[in-house]
Amino acid sequence: MKSKPFGALFGLLALVAILGVAPAFGQTANEIDIASGAGGSANAACVATNNCFTPNPLTVAPGTTVTWKNTDTAMHVVCSGKPSDDECGKVFEEDSLKPGKTFQFTFANAGTYDYFCSVHPWMTGQVIVGAASTTTTTTPAQNTTTSTPGNAAVPEFGPVASIVLAIAVMSMVVFAAKTRGIPKF
Repeated sequence: MKSKPFGALFGLLALVAILGVAPAFGQTANEIDIASGAGGSANAACVATNNCFTPNPLTVAPGTTVTWKNTDTAMHVVCSGKPSDDECGKVFEEDSLKPGKTFQFTFANAGTYDYFCSVHPWMTGQVIVGAASTTTTTTPAQNTTTSTPGNAAVPEFGPVASIVLAIAVMSMVVFAAKTRGIPKF
């Protein structure tokens, strides 16, 4: 009868680990795709619907890394600011985002960040970080920029959930081996 508390504990650990890992599978919420044909002309279909960058706007929590993926056939320049404010690149900039490549930027501070393609200025987008309600561009001092050839977005729970899941699974195996059975909850 002592196995019930242990079985419940192992089951709870497994459930927590699974819930922690689940958001990581197929996670694309932090990826912005550049629409195919967006760089063709100011009359491209995505311009009228304001989704040359999809999703637009994207809302994330502070500390989130956002990945822009170029699914177009043209090269693009992802640049913070607005085409009209002459502030291109004050917060972040990727000056040669080739087709099939990605660009990542970690938003450390809350605020609303406008961005556009400086080669194709009709392509505009916005990232809203935290509970920001303004529409001005914030210039944080702690943000970092990296350019990578693939999508390297970190899942919400990171490696901690994997460790908890591994411990839970190993515990279940050990428990089953000792009791020669599956625990009953």
